[in-house]
Amino acid sequence: MKVNYDLHIHSALSPCADDNMTPVNICGFAKLKGLDMIAIADHNAIGNVEVALRVGKEYGITVVPAMELQTEEDIHILCLFESFEALKAFYNSLSFMDINNRPEIFGNQLIYDDENEAVGCEERLLLASANIRVDEVRERVLAYSGAAVPAHIDRDANSILTILGAVTEEFSAVELSKRANDMYIELYSESHYVIIDSDAHTLEEIGGSVLELPECSPKALIEYFNNKNK
Repeated sequence: MKVNYDLHIHSALSPCADDNMTPVNICGFAKLKGLDMIAIADHNAIGNVEVALRVGKEYGITVVPAMELQTEEDIHILCLFESFEALKAFYNSLSFMDINNRPEIFGNQLIYDDENEAVGCEERLLLASANIRVDEVRERVLAYSGAAVPAHIDRDANSILTILGAVTEEFSAVELSKRANDMYIELYSESHYVIIDSDAHTLEEIGGSVLELPECSPKALIEYFNNKNK
């Protein structure tokens, strides 16, 4: 089946995202955009995912539990899981630099409830890297039945291509930005599964691409990414 998706959306928990990027607003806007599947993938944090799962169910949207991991090398990896429990276990297996956020410089890091109310904030600066190397990520994610996808590889900042010069062989899928040159699509679609996401930090940036999956579920998505027969 054809699945309209956007698997890289930042909520207000990410300091670089707008404060109105609440789980309720994101799911509502995704519904208006005709999306079937989304993922809230905040920087090194999962505080708004569980609410998004509940709200998404109300809107009839499949929400994939996710996080955008920043490695020791400052490389961004999209980490997707079949369940919130798996995502939480993966998150708890990581350690992070203990640096306090300064909202006046980096932005707010807000946690929201199902009623669209801010109920807390993350004190740790989420833009600081986790204590894990890029070559360790896929195996760690697989241990929790997830999929690891190098994020926005066509960009200069925080891209595995920019920092390492190549997509290392353990990854079977890559993510491109919506503005990616066709050259990247042609080059990587021969050897990798390619997804195109918005990396939205505002509601207006949310937008979809289309993927062919057996069903619209996190399990089907994870199995698709981890299939080595590409």
